[in-house]
Amino acid sequence: METTSPDARAGAAAESLPAEADVVVIGGGIAGASTLYHLAEAGVDALLLERGSVGGGATSAAVGILSPPVRQPFHEMSHSRGVETASRIWRFALDSVRTLGEALEAEDAEEATELDLSGGTVLAEPHTQHEVREAFQALSQAGFPVRWIDAATVRDEVGGRGFTGGYLIEGLGSMHPGEVARVLVDAACARSAALREGVTVERVVDEDNRHLCVTDRGEVRARSVVFAAHTGGAAFVPLVREAVVPVLGQALSGRIVGEGRFRGAFATDRKLNVWRSTPEGRLALSGWRHDAWDRAYRRTRSELDRHLQDDLEAWFSQAFPHIRLTDVSRWSGIFGWTADYLPMVGSLGGPGSRVVVAGFSGGGLPFAFRSGLV
Repeated sequence: METTSPDARAGAAAESLPAEADVVVIGGGIAGASTLYHLAEAGVDALLLERGSVGGGATSAAVGILSPPVRQPFHEMSHSRGVETASRIWRFALDSVRTLGEALEAEDAEEATELDLSGGTVLAEPHTQHEVREAFQALSQAGFPVRWIDAATVRDEVGGRGFTGGYLIEGLGSMHPGEVARVLVDAACARSAALREGVTVERVVDEDNRHLCVTDRGEVRARSVVFAAHTGGAAFVPLVREAVVPVLGQALSGRIVGEGRFRGAFATDRKLNVWRSTPEGRLALSGWRHDAWDRAYRRTRSELDRHLQDDLEAWFSQAFPHIRLTDVSRWSGIFGWTADYLPMVGSLGGPGSRVVVAGFSGGGLPFAFRSGLV
């Protein structure tokens, strides 16, 4: 795999802005990186503007779980939307993960991105046993590649305590989200795309059938603009401001001491807790919003909540008593949630072409790659 070196990337960031581009993508997280990748694959003159560095923001805060694709359990989605629509949404996410894996393989980047598609496991706790079983049965009846795991198997395979079973979704898994974004952007820039980091877009002005992107480093005119700036898109898109709610998430990483290695992705019901192990023997863990919506809802600044961090670590220690975490690092991040947990992807209408890719509800990694095709 050939990637852009840090020195080369710094040089690119210092370059002046081009006067125009066919498409300007605002935001260098996994959604913006995926969009840029697909545009470059199609030979489009595309420019990515990122106010920080590629793979930062919400993408850097994510643990890297690709399963399950959405927070709402499949049987609930089937009830509210119909089995056909629910199945179409899930198959979109499964195809997105599959094609992302193929793209990373083509770039010889599976190792660098910690890609592990050995399956995504959803575990049931006593208070969620019925719901997890219902979700499994609905997925199975709809023809998805799932298999049930009983409580004894959970104990034997991963040492989990207090779980009443769960199900595994084949073809899903985990990855390092920041590295994935960087690989995709590097691949795009090796084709027809360009990148400018450290650029803050201040406003986007419609001009007839084009758009003027005004930044702190100059102006760029574009035929189309893609708003992939996560909750930052609220500054440009009223719909994002109205429909995407910022929620503060907590995460930690620690070196695993003891017999414990998790293959693929792991989650509890509704992805309230998610975790994976890395090739270096560390565990990445996020979640514990169970009783903390008052401290997480509509937060717009990343900050550690030590109480939630302690709850998260205590929950894991009780669930996996044979594992101890040392050398623990902690972080937080802001994730944009929608009312139905589904991303906001599509044209905004109006003059020119304005597209939004946002609102992944803290679980956008399965959707992001194919969403970039819009």
